[in-house]
Formats: sequence, structure tokens, C-alpha cells
Amino acid sequence: MDGRKNKDVLLAVTPPSPQRNEGVARFARAAGWNLLVANRLMRALGGWRGDGALVTLRGEPELMELVRRLRRRGIPVVDLTAEHPELRLPRVCGDNRAIGRLAAEHFIERNHRHAAWFSTKWTPVHADRFKGFAGAWGREMERWVLAEGVEADRWDDTRATARWFAERFRSAPKPLALFCYDDADAALALSACRANGIAVPEEFSVLGVGDDQLLCENQSVPLSSVLHDAGKVGSEGAALLSRLMDGAAPPRKPVLVPPTGVAVRASTDRIVANDPLVEKALWLVEHNLSRTWGVDQLASELGVPSIRLHRRFVEELGRPPGEEIRRRRLAKARLLLRGTDLSLGEIAVQCGFCHAQHLSNLFHRDTGFSPRVWRTRNR
Repeated sequence: MDGRKNKDVLLAVTPPSPQRNEGVARFARAAGWNLLVANRLMRALGGWRGDGALVTLRGEPELMELVRRLRRRGIPVVDLTAEHPELRLPRVCGDNRAIGRLAAEHFIERNHRHAAWFSTKWTPVHADRFKGFAGAWGREMERWVLAEGVEADRWDDTRATARWFAERFRSAPKPLALFCYDDADAALALSACRANGIAVPEEFSVLGVGDDQLLCENQSVPLSSVLHDAGKVGSEGAALLSRLMDGAAPPRKPVLVPPTGVAVRASTDRIVANDPLVEKALWLVEHNLSRTWGVDQLASELGVPSIRLHRRFVEELGRPPGEEIRRRRLAKARLLLRGTDLSLGEIAVQCGFCHAQHLSNLFHRDTGFSPRVWRTRNR
């Protein structure tokens, strides 16, 4: 501490996010802040004389007016969302395009050929997340937005929403990779699948964002979710506010926090293949990547000759099983390089490589970069 009074900081952040709040709390404890949680006290806070504010601007008139008042008085404000990019505020938020790209990579690694996006509404954040997904997918895909087909005041009309979903499900190709804006939308989509007799993940694989364990783990089929690093958004936002309160200039661009991976649960735990033998082999590889096995051991596990496994892989995927095993190991290595601080040796062990140099050689051959350089460029 520098001897000055502890900072009085306003926290006007909704909806509640335990991870984001914990990120803010960690920094606040270390900095000795006095936190005031706004909730619905916007009008009463019009004369507040604190030092800075962390907010999520989602269009609420009272909060927007409060932020304008604070800024007129020279009080620094940091926005933890990107829903109103037209407002020139310092921002720390998730890298939504990177979230979309990671979702596409997750489905591509599972050999999906058909994909769709689902969200209840459409904002700049939705658009960025969709663009990241569509760009990485690189093929034609469906785009389903409930607000474009059903008025918001009718979303609680279960018959209207059921008809809307049924129309889209009826013509959707199967198996389908369904990427949802967040876990709440994913839970809604999963409920619609259940109502329409769509098997998950056999016909639709459903993926959300945020890893809200209350939602993800309490579904008829537990939901997979992209790990949007909300905790780091909170701590980085608090750190930026601290610098602004000390007189630093605001950054010219938003600070973007990348996702850290995918929490894989049953809703996407399927690797698509028409050949049952190949699909079982892919499942075994995906769930045993740390094993240093090769094609002969995989064939033995499946109870078939290696030559038959080789032929079936080439017929189904256009590549032999050994190449597919390497592809999946390298995909996991990229995920760990981007989303963790594990050493190359630790990553090699988790991905089934006999040592770090073997991983490094194959990684350079595949990407054109060493693992260290690739990690620096992709974080």
C-alpha cells in the first residue's frame, strides 16, 4: 500500500457471474478497495463520490445515465462487455471471435460436416461470436435467431417457441453441430431437442459458452461449453481500472481475453463417422490421448487386424489411422499451449508423445512454428 486512502469502487455488473466476480474480488482484496455493489440502486447513486466503476453496459437506461454522470465528473469507468461498441469506454471483455473459432475447431475435430448457430437474440457480441464460428467453419451453415422469428414478449409461449424450433429442426441435416451463444441458450436448445425427439449427441451435438456448471451439469444430457475466461475478464478489468484511477491513459482498443478450452461433456461427446468401427476407434483415441499407443495397439484394442483398420480409415476419412492419431494429439497440444501454462514436457505427456522434442518436431512440421512461438502468437 502507498499510504493513500483505499479506493471506493462501484461494481454494477449483471448478470451475476461467480467467476467474473471472483476475478474482481481477488484484485480488490490485494488493492484494499472498498467495493459497493450497485444492483438496482442506480438512481440513488447519482451523487456517489467514489474513485472508479466497473460496469456491464447492456442498454439499461439507468445504468447508462449513471455512467454518463460519473464520466462528466471525471470518475474512470471500465466496461466488461462489448454490447455497445459505439460508446467510447475503456473495455475488458472476452475475445468473442476467438470463442467462436474455438467452438468451430471443437466440432471440426469431431468430423462434423454440418453446423448451425442458435441464439435467442442478436447484439454486437452475438455477431462477433457468430463471425468467429462461421469464419473458422469455412462452409455453409445455418443461423437460427429466436428474436427474428418470435417476438420477445412471446418467448414464454411454449407453443410458439416449440413451433419455431420444430420448423428448423425438420429441415436440419444430421448429424448437426449446434453452437449456441451461451449456456442458457444451449440449455434452451437442448430442451427443444428433447421436445422434438432429437437425440443428443447422436443427431445434434450441442455446445454452449461460459461453463455455468449449474446449467451444464443439470441437464438430461450434460452440456459441453467453451471456457470463456470470465475470471480473467474480472481481474484484468479491475487492473485496468486501477491504472486509470492512478492517472494512466486509457488503452486505444479493448483488452480481449481469449478462451482457455472446452469443457467436454456428453452433449458433444461424439466423433462423427459413418463406419461404426472407425467411430469407435476415434472415440478410443480421443479418450486415451495420453497413451503412447500406435495403430497396432489400437487395432488390438478393437479386436481387428491392423490392415482392416487401415483400409476402413482410408475409406471413411481419406487418411490412415496413424495420421489421424497424430492429428488429434496435435490438436490437443494446440489447445493446451493456448489455454494453459503447462511446460512442453507436460503437454507432451498429456498428448501421448514420447518426449517434448518429438512433439516439437511434429508441431513445427504441422504449423510452421515451434510450440513456443505458436503459443506466443495465439494467446
